[in-house]
Amino acid sequence: MTVSATEGAAYGAALLAGVGAGLYPSVESACHATITTTEHLSSDPDRVAAYDRFYHLYTDLFLSRKPALHALGGLAEVVRGIGGVR
Repeated sequence: MTVSATEGAAYGAALLAGVGAGLYPSVESACHATITTTEHLSSDPDRVAAYDRFYHLYTDLFLSRKPALHALGGLAEVVRGIGGVR
């Protein structure tokens, strides 16, 4: 689906501000009032199947490396503590 808004994050922030300011009762109502659909797109089944294989490989890799990634994050804290990284 393609929508009429092209600003992305800034547009979303403006909608949230509108909800916070009481212009809209909810995020859902703000979206319904301001965003229009310009085009509906369909997935290519062959590409979906290919990307599904990549996604499963990615999640397997991430989960297998998760402990090492957390350990690296802990080392970064140690280095910051001794003034090596800002």
